[in-house]
Amino acid sequence: MRRFKLVLEYEGTAYHGWQVQPGLPTIQGILQEALARLAGTPVQVTGAGRTDAGVHALGQVASFAADLTLDPSTLRRALNANLPPDIVACRVEEAPPEFDARRSACSKTYRYTLLRRDYPSAWLARHSLHVPWPLEAGAMAEAARAVIGTHDFSAFRAGTCTARTPVRTVLDASWRTAGDLWHFEITGNAFLQHMVRILVGTFLEVGRGKRAPAEIAEILASRDRRRAGKTIPPQGLCLVQVYY
Repeated sequence: MRRFKLVLEYEGTAYHGWQVQPGLPTIQGILQEALARLAGTPVQVTGAGRTDAGVHALGQVASFAADLTLDPSTLRRALNANLPPDIVACRVEEAPPEFDARRSACSKTYRYTLLRRDYPSAWLARHSLHVPWPLEAGAMAEAARAVIGTHDFSAFRAGTCTARTPVRTVLDASWRTAGDLWHFEITGNAFLQHMVRILVGTFLEVGRGKRAPAEIAEILASRDRRRAGKTIPPQGLCLVQVYY
């Protein structure tokens, strides 16, 4: 039995997230079906991150073990031939027996994109959140810096989150702009359910002047989900890279 590492891109609009759910299309489910056709037997796939419904990926990593004789490049071509066009295997490589896409990961980078102009975009609607009102970039940058470090992120986790601990380490968190697009990028050792979307929802309130940047530290200390902002929609979120 050989172990493989996959690097995947996917456009998550049509899927109910990464994790298999009975009767619903998911990235993990579609991937396992494609691999089962190639292996002639069920294949269990592990993902580095369990992206939510509607969330995209440029660098999701997955691992699996299977009795396959194909070399990695041939396997990549065969896998893409069996996947829908909105899920793509970018790289396939053989991995050591102990490699696990989730447990072996050191950190991950997510990006949330805002479309900052007074009219929406048909082209970008599935990959950004349209924000037509004024925002104070400096205040949002200051708010983002407040989450760097090791904190209890209970105030920024979904009520349905099942993580054993709310403590996470954020290595970097910053905003950058590219024309009408504002990108929030955050790198951390792991993330809680909806954590990035709640953080950005709270930073938007800072940008609109409804909160001061200093309140972010107070919200973290409170560990109270009711103190933070709304969970914003998923389509602006993308898993960019996983580090090992």
